Amino acid sequence: MKLTTKMKKAILQDAAQCFPQECCGVIVDGTYIACRNLSEHHDQFEIHPEDLAKVEDLGEIQAYVHSHPNATARASELDRHQIELHQKPWVICAYPDVEFQVHQPFGYKAPLVGRDYYHGWQDCYSIVRDFYQREFGLQLIDFERQDRWWESKDHESLYLNGFKQAGFVEVDHVQYGDVLLCKVGRTEHVNHAVIYLDHQPNLKSEVTSSLVGGPFILHHPYQRKSVREIYGSQWQERVAKVVRHVKNN
Repeated sequence: MKLTTKMKKAILQDAAQCFPQECCGVIVDGTYIACRNLSEHHDQFEIHPEDLAKVEDLGEIQAYVHSHPNATARASELDRHQIELHQKPWVICAYPDVEFQVHQPFGYKAPLVGRDYYHGWQDCYSIVRDFYQREFGLQLIDFERQDRWWESKDHESLYLNGFKQAGFVEVDHVQYGDVLLCKVGRTEHVNHAVIYLDHQPNLKSEVTSSLVGGPFILHHPYQRKSVREIYGSQWQERVAKVVRHVKNN
């Protein structure tokens, strides 16, 4: 979509008013409508549901808008993910160094290796879901999970229960594609999922650099980028259970 001078002026006014937080809003019938940002993170936005309901009554949303304080107007990995979810253009305004970019949906998928960490939608369970969909053609269920749920002894064992519901069963030996459920860090429960790659580190669904040795695992460490690495003793000691999807038996 093309941004008019009127749209840009209205977005810039909102970006300046919200600075150093992100502003957010939508474009309806060629007009920018500012909305409240509910996000507790300074570098993210969440449109207030009441505001969103009101603007949806005014007409079709043509684009979602937000600002990037003290940054460029390039789309972050989180932005690209949201663009695909909403299937609408994403207008980003950099402020105070003014720059506008309009980002269209184009089928973006976060890579399995080197993706950024966002708990709840791009974490160690998400990479298992994406790996199984892209490498095996299997669609696993998703389940809601709050950050650091594993630190409470009163919380259900979310990963043990969740993987069972997703169609995994416990096995006594490991093979390519199995999931190793581990205890990592301060935890009351199994809290980390690792994909066993055996001696086959190369993926079918994306180009990756060559690795020598093995066996290897693929996983997404907490608040770090996803990675392939050697399945050494430090990981073997953390494994609480090996599970395999019933369709891979």
